[in-house]
Amino acid sequence: MATTLTASNQEFKPKAWEEVPCPLCGGKNSRLLEQFGYQHRYSYRRCSDCQVAFQSPRPTYDQGFVETAYEVYSTSNDFYWKNGQLTEQGKIVATEFKHILEEIKEIVGRKGKLLEIGCNTGFFLKIAKDENWEPIGVEISNTMAEVARRQFEVQALAGDWVQQKYPHSFDAIYCSHVIEHIPDPRSWMKQFRAVLNPGGVVCLSVPNMNSIDRIFKRFLKRIGVRKDRWQPWQTPDHLYEPCEKSMRRFFKNEGFQLIRTYTYPSQWLGRVSLWHRVFHFWLRWGAKQRYYITPTQR
Repeated sequence: MATTLTASNQEFKPKAWEEVPCPLCGGKNSRLLEQFGYQHRYSYRRCSDCQVAFQSPRPTYDQGFVETAYEVYSTSNDFYWKNGQLTEQGKIVATEFKHILEEIKEIVGRKGKLLEIGCNTGFFLKIAKDENWEPIGVEISNTMAEVARRQFEVQALAGDWVQQKYPHSFDAIYCSHVIEHIPDPRSWMKQFRAVLNPGGVVCLSVPNMNSIDRIFKRFLKRIGVRKDRWQPWQTPDHLYEPCEKSMRRFFKNEGFQLIRTYTYPSQWLGRVSLWHRVFHFWLRWGAKQRYYITPTQR
């Protein structure tokens, strides 16, 4: 995705670096897993305790980094929506979104108030609204939040979701490929609990570091067959790359119960063939993983 440096093809040069412990468990023991990015300047380390891969050292996560990386991350819905109509790709994505909403409804028991964290340009909010949910979105980028409000007439707030004041609590939180971008995911878990209604659910989608695809690509990279294809303007957005073992431990430590998990491909219509059931539901080898969690009683 684009950064503010893309149009001018400027190189992203971190102004400062920081050493950090594991963002999921706080562990301080780790080993180098791989170097990546433009000129291999970034490093993933594997936590010895929970097995998550995380950046350290990493560019200092400050306001300048956030604005560079995310202000113009995406600026259009043309891929999904043109001239007031769904594109063919939009129909595919809308079908997947409806499937997710049905899964949330199945767990919560009703359609209700939904918060999307990292709502991008608002397409999921539109589908949720069309499906008779009451959605509110939050997006760190003013540019993307404005696109969502203007194009889909949905409620999209701009800024840090933790610092927002909401008119009510929520029956569900949807957070798709966002939490791996933030430096302190443990603080988000506390806030999830604070804004959820009793019986509410959080739907988290994240990359799967232990997918067959990722393991094979790391192998090809180690033997010199594959090289990173990074542009100079790209920022290292994923501060950590989880696997199921690390996420299960993370949820338990933060007081959440795992209800359901599976992996999934980039495009999925919610149909479950025998192959899909084996690969994504049983073995969970897909490149992306979805978790449904709810707070445990305290």
